[in-house]
Order: sequence, then structure tokens, then C-alpha cells
Amino acid sequence: MRASKIRWNLPVVAGIALGAASLSMAADLPTAKSIAAEMGVGWNIGNSMEVPGNPTNWGNPIPTQKLIDSVKAAGFKTVRIPCAWDSYADATTHVIKSEWMAQVKQVVDFCIKDSLFVVLNIHWDGGWIEGKIDSAATRPAMLATMKTKQGAYWKQIATAFKDYDRHLLFASANEPGVDNQANLGILMSLHQIFVDTVRATGSKNASRTLILQGPSTSFEHSADWITNLPTDKIADRFMVEAHFYPYQYCLMSQPANWGTMAYPFYYWGKGYHSTTDLIHNPNWGEEAYVDSQFNLMKPKFLDKNIPVLVGEFGAMKRMTLTGDSLRLSILGRRHFYNYVVGAALSRGMIPVLWDAGGKGDGTMSVFDRTKDGAVYDLGLLNAVRTAAGLSKLAGDTSEWILPTGNNSMRILYSAKDSLFGQVALSVTKPDMSNCDTVLVRAYVKGTSSYDSAGAAMFGYISLSLVTMSKSWTWREAGLGKLTMDGWKTYAIPVASSSTDSATLVPADRAAIDFLGLQAYSKAFRGAIYVDWIAYKSKGGSTDTVYGFNQSVPEKGTGNVETISLFSTDAVASDLEWKTATVGYKVTTGIAGTAKTKSGLRHAGTRLISSETSAIRLTDLRGRLVRTSTGSLDLSGLPQGIYLATDGVSTLQVPLAQ
Repeated sequence: MRASKIRWNLPVVAGIALGAASLSMAADLPTAKSIAAEMGVGWNIGNSMEVPGNPTNWGNPIPTQKLIDSVKAAGFKTVRIPCAWDSYADATTHVIKSEWMAQVKQVVDFCIKDSLFVVLNIHWDGGWIEGKIDSAATRPAMLATMKTKQGAYWKQIATAFKDYDRHLLFASANEPGVDNQANLGILMSLHQIFVDTVRATGSKNASRTLILQGPSTSFEHSADWITNLPTDKIADRFMVEAHFYPYQYCLMSQPANWGTMAYPFYYWGKGYHSTTDLIHNPNWGEEAYVDSQFNLMKPKFLDKNIPVLVGEFGAMKRMTLTGDSLRLSILGRRHFYNYVVGAALSRGMIPVLWDAGGKGDGTMSVFDRTKDGAVYDLGLLNAVRTAAGLSKLAGDTSEWILPTGNNSMRILYSAKDSLFGQVALSVTKPDMSNCDTVLVRAYVKGTSSYDSAGAAMFGYISLSLVTMSKSWTWREAGLGKLTMDGWKTYAIPVASSSTDSATLVPADRAAIDFLGLQAYSKAFRGAIYVDWIAYKSKGGSTDTVYGFNQSVPEKGTGNVETISLFSTDAVASDLEWKTATVGYKVTTGIAGTAKTKSGLRHAGTRLISSETSAIRLTDLRGRLVRTSTGSLDLSGLPQGIYLATDGVSTLQVPLAQ
């Protein structure tokens, strides 16, 4: 049913006395439509403040003023702050920790200082709203808990920020999934609690613009299902939020059987289709689709003085492509951002880019958060700027220039306190069923010597290949004894089952979800070069899966400092590691014993110890798994990857069977 055929009711505004109205209006904040006209293009601080338990657990540093200054300088006028609250609150009273409220307030203040508009929400937050609305329809206790939390958290958030000016907007939720239209009323009841609670805190919250998410933040469901918004005490202070990710182009990474085989779209838009890679050309979701989706918002919301926030949109980079396919993919992706931003702005909507940090394949980053917001993807940023009527920033080119020649992946590796380093490789061949051996041509140089209280000591470095599959089950096998200062082709046997620790045994050889190069080390600093990685079949044929001639992963974890393309011919003479990596540091502890700078350390195969404070163990999504003081026993935990932190350092903990 089309939006134009649905009966529409404006938000109900409670009647107030004329004299009281004239007194309050002098202090009222502007209407939502007036504010929307100022908000321009926005940017998301993704995977930071919404991370449960610790905002750094998903790999990003805590946002800084320099980062926000960079966002401002790039031309953005709005910052959306996805935020978690539930994991920072008492489980019984729902009282938010004061230190967390102060941390959120600091990030908001960074934005306000730069005169940026801020959208502050309750994000995924452990999923107490998202994914539960349909279930709550038949579970009264679940619904009661949802309503209690919605009221409790928004009362505290609104109170803390009630005196902020028009630049701060509150958003009720993130992506509240509603699959059954009959349950839309539950979502609207949660929005009503949000509105009533914020308004009751008074001050500038009495007229602050509030943002209400459509069901599943779907353009179609928002236009087709919504006939009434919550009641409000003041008119024209609502916005509606929807998100835009045409799945096959923006998010899909592997083929899927949907009755017939469906393939990810690598290319986008008129003039950017491939003439050789036809199965990855789109057959939907391009320019006409953008226009049709955005046009749904006009009669239902925009024409009713209810602005629309496109709270998230983006498309992931596909850096596993090579040659002209990579060029078309990069340029088509820029065109996607340019078209979406232009289409939104031309209709009076506010487009907000999703940016979760990280670099390389599968990311949507504009800024490098590890470098205080230095521009990471200038071509993409300039595509957005031109759509917003801004000039290009210097240094961009109209074409994607590909490296040429015989190159390798160079990993500069420091002797920091992580005891590991990891480089995730994009999964280009998820089916390893026919792979008999993985061949890795590598070169390692550096030193593991260090001084401990006047005594010469030596550490170590080892390399492994890691896979995860079948519910992210971790499996790895070592490359064996490393040859220093020389090229060597390492052979790692692959099997479906084996008791040999040198054999790689993926949990599901036919569906690999993750492939990475893992280093374990102590005191090693140097450089690791990988020329190529190939799969050898039982019949003896080889398939070079990673050539590293044109692109490499752009970010590592642990002791990895940088990853870059490097001429294979120049590897032997390369000495940059001597100035670009950090050496091993030891200090003298109690009774003259040597200890590392870090508080966390492995104290055995199933034990983590800390010299500073309590240890928190979380999974990779930030969910708390176990806590302890002094030492933490890992016994009984299922295999997988965990993160241990003691407030001083973070240690990645892979557990195998």
C-alpha cells in the first residue's frame, strides 16, 4: 500500500493556555525543520561509544577533540554518536555510572565546541530493544523491562543534557526491528515513553528536536506502516529516521543461495559496470532505486514539516579485486556516496555516513582514528563534498591509480606488550575443500635480543595461519621454524582431521569466515614480508590466492605497527624497521624480578594474570564473559578469541580446543 493512500494524522499537540505559550516561546528551541536546514551532511562515530563495557574493545580509540576537529574541517556539520547505556548501568536500578555519563558528555562537548550538530541515541546496547519487539508482543515481562529501561535511561540522559542548545538532538533508538506490522504499536509506545520522559525534564528539553526511528529503519515500512506518531506537548519538533544499505551492494560479501544463486554487487551506477565480471554487476539498487526510496518520505513526512534523518548509509570497500575491476569498484563506490548524498540533500533530508573505523577491505572509513582523524579516504570524502556543493580537497585524483610491479606485503612489528600480532586477510576463497597445502612465501628480519638488569636475553617470534569457520571456531597451524634474513616458502598441510599440530584443520573447510596471519612473540621487533600465499590442491596445481602486488590489508592488531606494499626486490636492503618499530622494555619489580611494562600477561595456557587490578574478559562483541582479581582462570571456556583488559592494557586471548 503506497504512502499517498494512507490516512495521515499529525502528532497531537496538547493544548496550553495562550499566556503560558507566549512566555515559553521566547525560550523555545527552533523547529525540527529549521534545524534540519542547518545540519548538512553527517558522520557516525561508529564502533566507539556504543561498544558494551569498554568503548575501545572493538579496536577504536576514545574519540578526541582532534578527531572532531578533523571531521569539522572535512565539511561535515553533524555527528551522530551511537551510544551504549545498558552495559554501563546497574542491572537492577538501571542507574548509569557517573563516569560513563561524563565520558559521553565529553565527546558531545567536543562536537558542540566545533558548532556541530549532535545526534545522541540509545544504540544496539546489547540488543534489549533491537530484535525483541516482535517477541515482546507475546512476552509481557520482556515488554515491561523494555519500557522500564527506556524510561530510566532517557530520564538520566535528558537530565544530564537538558541545558544544551539546539545543536543537540536525541534519538529514541537505533534500528528497532519490527517484522510484523501488527507490532508497530509496541515501537510507538517506546517512542512515546521517550518523548514524555525527555519533555518532563524541562529546560531546553521542553522544545528539543527528537528523532523517532521507523520500523527496522526501513524507508518502505516507515512510509507504508506509520499512520500516527507519538503525541507531543509542542508542535514541529520531530524527525523520523531511516537507514539505507541496499544489501547486495553495500554489505554482502559472499554468494548465497536464495533459491537461485545471488552474488555480491561489486560495481555501482551508470558507467561503472564491468564488461568482464558480469555476475557482480547490479540488477537492482542503483540510482533509480535511491530515488524511489527517498521519494517515499516526501508525502508522509517531509511535506508535514517532519524532516528525515538518513541516520546511516554506506558501502564497504572491496579491496580483494585487482586491475580494472578494482578501479571500477572504487570509482563506482564514490559515485554511490555522491549520488546518495545529493539525492538526500535535494529532498531536504540529512544523510549521515556510517564509519566504524578500521582500514582496508570491508570497511567504510573516511578518517583514520588512530591518527587523530587524518583523512583516510580522500577520494570518497571528495565525492561527498562535491555532492554537498563543496570544493574538492587538494591531493585527490579523478582516477584510482593502481600500484604496479612485483610487490610484497610488509608488516612492521614492534616489541610491545601484546605478545601477539595479527593481520586479517580478506576471504577471497572461502572454500578450502580442495586445498591440500597452504604455501606462504615469506621473509623475516629483525631482532629479539634485549637487556634485563645487565643480562643479555633473547625472545622469540613465530608465525601461524589462522582460520575461523563454523560459528567462528578458531583453528591455526604454525609455519614451522622461521628462516631469518632470507626468503622461504613455508608449507602448511590442510586436512579435515588430524592430531598433528602442524596441520591446519579448519572447523568447516568449505565455508571459511576468517583467514589471518598470526604472530606470537616476545621482545621481537623487525619486519615480516609476505610475497604471496597460494593454495595447492591434491593434484599438485596451485592457486595464488593473495599476490600483494596491488593492495594489502591496511590495519593489524597487537604488535603490528603498519602494513604497506613494498617492492619485493628491495626487501633484503630494507632497514626501516630499525627506526619505525619499538624495542622491548623491562623494569625491575619487587625483589629484583624482571617484569614487562604491561599489567597483563599469560601465566599459563589457561591462566591470565595482572599486576595492576581486576581483569575483565569479554568476547569480540564486548560481552562480559568472566572477571577476577589478580589472575583469571580460562578453564571451561569454549574455543574462540577473547579480549582481556585490566585498565592498563588489553590482551587478545585465542583459545583452541
